[in-house]
Amino acid sequence: MNIDDLEGLDEATQKEIEELMKVTRESESDEQFSLSQRKLAEIFYKNGLLDEAVRVSKLIKPQDKREHYKKAQYNIATVYDEQGNTSEALKIWSRIGEDDVPDVYARAQYNIGVILADAGRAEEAKIAWNNVKQNANKEAYAKAQSNMANLLIKEGNEEDADKAWSSIEKNDDPEVYERAQFNLGVRLNRKGNTNEALDIWGRIKSENSLEIFNLAQYNICTVSMEDTQYQNIDKAENALKKIVDAYQYERLCLAKICRLIRQDSTKSIGNNLLLLLINISKVIEILKVDFSHRLTEDKPVERKLAHYTGTDTTNLLLANDKNKKLPSSFRLNTINNVNDPSEGKLLLNYLKGVKKELSYKSQFDENLHAFISCFTFNHDSLNQFRLYGKQGNKEASGISLVFEKDFFQKYNFIGGLSYVLFEDRSSITGSNLLKKATEIDLSEEKIEKQPVMRCVYLDPTSDYIHLAQRNRLTFFREFNDESVQIGSESISKAEHEWKSYKSFIDKKTEDFKSVFIDLQSDYRAITEEVIEIEKKNASLSGKIEVLLNEILLPLKYLIKHSAFQEEQECRMVYMTSLDDEKVKMEFGKFLYVEYEADVRDNLDKIYIAPAATQYQPYLAKLLCNTNVKIELSNNPYRQT
Repeated sequence: MNIDDLEGLDEATQKEIEELMKVTRESESDEQFSLSQRKLAEIFYKNGLLDEAVRVSKLIKPQDKREHYKKAQYNIATVYDEQGNTSEALKIWSRIGEDDVPDVYARAQYNIGVILADAGRAEEAKIAWNNVKQNANKEAYAKAQSNMANLLIKEGNEEDADKAWSSIEKNDDPEVYERAQFNLGVRLNRKGNTNEALDIWGRIKSENSLEIFNLAQYNICTVSMEDTQYQNIDKAENALKKIVDAYQYERLCLAKICRLIRQDSTKSIGNNLLLLLINISKVIEILKVDFSHRLTEDKPVERKLAHYTGTDTTNLLLANDKNKKLPSSFRLNTINNVNDPSEGKLLLNYLKGVKKELSYKSQFDENLHAFISCFTFNHDSLNQFRLYGKQGNKEASGISLVFEKDFFQKYNFIGGLSYVLFEDRSSITGSNLLKKATEIDLSEEKIEKQPVMRCVYLDPTSDYIHLAQRNRLTFFREFNDESVQIGSESISKAEHEWKSYKSFIDKKTEDFKSVFIDLQSDYRAITEEVIEIEKKNASLSGKIEVLLNEILLPLKYLIKHSAFQEEQECRMVYMTSLDDEKVKMEFGKFLYVEYEADVRDNLDKIYIAPAATQYQPYLAKLLCNTNVKIELSNNPYRQT
């Protein structure tokens, strides 16, 4: 490698590389040579030069010092894993033995377990994690035990999960230890040992993990409020005060609820509002798309989502021209642009039990405005190409962009409902329970990664409910004529996967309906109490109605009319005030916010609509240095 190829690295790093490259087997000992190659590999890896890291690591041979060779092999596998070549990474890590270098062996076994677990091979993953010994590598041991416990919980083996979490010591890995302690607290609370759970959560330190500390404080708050027999509002409010830059939506709502519960005259409605908030959180968890969830040992069932758009927009998102400020950022556009006039209104009607067609008078709120981007489980849908994949108003002339899971916020994100950003406008003097939105750092112009939720389709005139989902056709297109052996019978893999998925969706739908019924009950109890309060204190009832609407906000734009069910839509939603610096506009056309994640880096595939096939070579050129697959739509369409 020529040092001139390292343009972009700082001068000190270039000089260090130059000195290390002077070391040869001939000029120095074999041990000095292998050590220099290890150092070079670390520098290259740190600076993103992965192929160079592999190249110099391969110069270290088996006859060199065992420690250098095994560490070099470990590093090569790490690069392969990052590059997506997990099968080769597994082979290399599996060749590292316990008698070679115990520390390297422990880290290799931990990584093997992660890959196997991600592939749905849970039992093999647990064997690998059990091979990680505490005296070999404390950090790898802590992570292995934590992952083991998570798998055991999924399998319903809670006692062994508790043992795994309890085996993690503070000096193994402080952050993993705090996470394990938090989980032990959750288990104690579920078993009725609430005081012990509160004590464990209270001992979690922010300096070890601010994320887990915030989560612990949030749980202390909600548990202290939920237990109506031993309700402790002082403890709840104190926990809220300790949370740092997280749970903004929840903190605003909970602070107001605390003030209501403190007063005997409003304690009942405060408790009902708390139940409503808890059930809203449960609904959102049910609707969040988990891109890693597996039903069989095959790939995660809902691992990708598609976004339909025009060819011009696709070019703006993928082109690379600094002079024209390209590529453009992905946008979430104003809710006012959608083609469903019932947006935001169906939920209230349903909670009120009103079964009639809606009045579709438009609504606009400058204090808290919704921005959305729409995705679907149907990656190659003729109907959606005709409706949304259009260019120049010509049907089926656009593109379907299929995104990988890393484009979105992780399913197990800790930090609350991050897509609702609003300040407390109650102006209660002396209260420091909340940071106002104006105090939050809004200097960044783009919004961070957001979760994606499946929409719920309701019929205004009946009790019909449908959750967005993959359709049966997508399984047959994915698995074609593959078969799978079930016992002594060979059956269609597509049919097998579809049946597993349908059971999964049916269960999720039932879970949603159950919580939705509770929501409706909570809502009606609250509205009845508001009527009584209004007779005595109209100002207070007005504030309670504002709070009621704030609690319902996260769900408001996930409820859609059943007429749009075929779209099987999932949504990314971001709610903020129009004075948020992130809100941009093209006058007379669009209000929008820009998304931080890069489109090109997160694309898996592109489908080209039937009336846009002429763009295939141009898209191939735009994506020539990527692994993005480009396919023509399988749908027949007569162009007019």
